[in-house]
Amino acid sequence: MLRYLFRNLYFIAQDLSKNILKAMFSSFGILFLIAFTVVYLSVRDGVKAYIGDNLFGKMAINEIIIHPNTKGGKEVFAPDASNTISWKQYNSIRAMKELDSVYSIMSMNYTTRMKIEMLGVSRTSRMPVYGVDAGFFKGKVDRWANFTNRDPLPVILPKFGVQLLNSYTSQVGMPQFTEKMLMGVPGTIIVVKQGENTPDEQRVSVDARLLALTGDLDLPGIIVPSSFILKFAKENPTRKAAYFYLRVYARAKDIKQLPEITAKLKNLGLRVESQSDVSEKTNQAMAVIDGMTILVGAVLLLLTIISIFNSYLVIVYNRSYDISLKRVIGVSKLRILISFLFEAALIGFILSIIGYYSGVELTKFLSKTLAQWIPALQGVTLNNVGKGLLGYAISFSVMISVAAAFFPALFASNKNLFKSVAK
Repeated sequence: MLRYLFRNLYFIAQDLSKNILKAMFSSFGILFLIAFTVVYLSVRDGVKAYIGDNLFGKMAINEIIIHPNTKGGKEVFAPDASNTISWKQYNSIRAMKELDSVYSIMSMNYTTRMKIEMLGVSRTSRMPVYGVDAGFFKGKVDRWANFTNRDPLPVILPKFGVQLLNSYTSQVGMPQFTEKMLMGVPGTIIVVKQGENTPDEQRVSVDARLLALTGDLDLPGIIVPSSFILKFAKENPTRKAAYFYLRVYARAKDIKQLPEITAKLKNLGLRVESQSDVSEKTNQAMAVIDGMTILVGAVLLLLTIISIFNSYLVIVYNRSYDISLKRVIGVSKLRILISFLFEAALIGFILSIIGYYSGVELTKFLSKTLAQWIPALQGVTLNNVGKGLLGYAISFSVMISVAAAFFPALFASNKNLFKSVAK
């Protein structure tokens, strides 16, 4: 019995040695599929962390963000009296005894520009100016206590602004900037008090300097101390509102009172965002990314299965004479079927291992070079999260390879002996 078994294994191995390279080449899509999965999971983990930390912000369990109740719950980037928090609402929030550490986000209601000179190039462009209370940045940025109304005026820039800057510099052939390189960069904030683009235009120029970068706010502009905006509005009165309240960040003194606090704020006509809302936003963003990736993966998987199927049909056709001779000398249909499936399983096993470790090495490579190729992803950190996937990769690859080869193998085991020999 053992002799018969070993003899069969010998013949199977002999067949494999003749055809395995061709079959491996036709099944190469498995390697790319496994490598793609390993890389994608690492990129997904990094992108999810980046989205949560830099776009939607990090919140403690007792923190809430209070928004104006805009149509569809959309963020406000062009504020006016109809889509911002009114002074009455803001004062009501400040008066709530259940809240602690209340910090406002305000938008300056003047035409503002930012002038920056870097590497001998001067550029002036429109730039929204937002005011934030210094206490908001406590424990979030270094030197937060220096974020006060002084000369030069300290400025904080959202981190995604660095990616936008590097995207621009890469297009014009300028070098990429790291966060460290940007610290202390000087600039000038130009505020048009009145008469914009007229002979009577009045401007105020304010010297500024970059103090820090933050991933806790997604504001599309520069951030200055709110005390600067309040003082500027007092010294330069106009008929229109000098600023608008966009958001309010607050902490509940008692986490158990959050439902009651939320109800009160909603009665004021405001919208409340909590930690669960931030998690939901992150998951929604990742669902879109996952959907597109699954679609790409499904197409790649389908093409791989078709390629394996076709390759085994070709192998069956080319080996029809050999298969028929084996059937003549008494080799069973089951043995022929098993030999084909064993070959497919072995190929799937080998390619899955190569694909897995290729994905691991590619992840390491991308972690060092991704920001150079795509400056907008500079803040994304890639960690290998596929360490426990080798077993799954082998099982999946073997299953796909065997499934794709099954029908050609079944066809081979049932070939008409006389017709094949006659050829």
